[in-house]
Amino acid sequence: MRRRRFQKGSLQLRKHADRRVWVVLYYDERGERRYHTLGFASEMNKGQAEEKCQVFMREVNGGVRNASPVRPTTVIEFLDETYLPFYLGKWKESTAGTSENRIRHHIGKELGRERLMDLTLAKLQKYLEQKAASGLSHSVVDHLRWDLTSMLDMAVAERVIPVNPAGSLYTPKSARRSESHAMSAAEVELALGAVEQREKVILRLAIFAGMRPGELLAIQRDQVSPDASVIEIRQRVYRGKFASPKNGLVRKAAIPPDTASHLREWMENAVEPGPESFVFAGESGQPLWRSSLLEDYIKAKLDPVGLGWVNFQVMRRTHASLGHEAKIDPKVSADQRGHGIGVALDVYTKSSMKDRAAAAKRLEDSVKSKPSQTRKRPK
Repeated sequence: MRRRRFQKGSLQLRKHADRRVWVVLYYDERGERRYHTLGFASEMNKGQAEEKCQVFMREVNGGVRNASPVRPTTVIEFLDETYLPFYLGKWKESTAGTSENRIRHHIGKELGRERLMDLTLAKLQKYLEQKAASGLSHSVVDHLRWDLTSMLDMAVAERVIPVNPAGSLYTPKSARRSESHAMSAAEVELALGAVEQREKVILRLAIFAGMRPGELLAIQRDQVSPDASVIEIRQRVYRGKFASPKNGLVRKAAIPPDTASHLREWMENAVEPGPESFVFAGESGQPLWRSSLLEDYIKAKLDPVGLGWVNFQVMRRTHASLGHEAKIDPKVSADQRGHGIGVALDVYTKSSMKDRAAAAKRLEDSVKSKPSQTRKRPK
């Protein structure tokens, strides 16, 4: 049998997304080139990285040359060294922000010291049951289930564990489902009357034109038609970082007359004249941040009038729901928002109780209004 040669490994500094990480390159038992992430460069110097590299390569070499026992990988080690560095390079900015925070706060904090090899289906299901019992929403618990499955899939791919015990996990029925809200026409008028001019234009674009916050905050002057009746959506922005529009498709959004009038007035009075000037910019000339805009300028004004629950998701649902009430073609409404018709109907459109009552009455009347016919018996 051919003797397996000893490897030192190749320590390298690589960039994943916007962060640099230390990785070690090596050959597996089949002679294929692989790499293992050691950790973030901001958290360890080259000497510390070399020490971790040596520990890892002793494991790869199967304990030769006075190797010391290697401690089995824990959840937090795997998250820090392998899983998060990989996915932070894959996720878009908004996803990375929410996902990393959720994973570290819940999984890393509560399961971090557990060894990956000790995680069983029963233990993980019990963990989800406890999260549901603590009051977390169905959505958050379901995301945690997906996170665990994804993390352990990678652990199998990296040969840290032989099988993924999370494959049969399910979201507990006890997880709280919160009702998705949309604004009524009266609430929309109340909200528009409560905010300042800039926020009034932003709310109008979100509610009446169906624009996403990242899209409308990335609008530049040359993307707006002269009469402000059309906006070409070429990009989106999140925390100062730009990306292509959702699904990578540039689209044009129609702006209704009153909203176009407010937009023109805002651009004439408050936006720099250059074609690349951002329509909703901060003091630096760069786009506003969604979080500060919502909390400091929108909710601060809406809360006193009882609309503090309104956010950009609510505005998007409001666009779909009011369009449904106005009998707008679902396909047209979905195209305006930039997604498929299935998402439009299943996720964003919320039927009002008034519409449901009217529909129920029409159904009842359709039966009541028909005269009963006595069927004659054949002779």
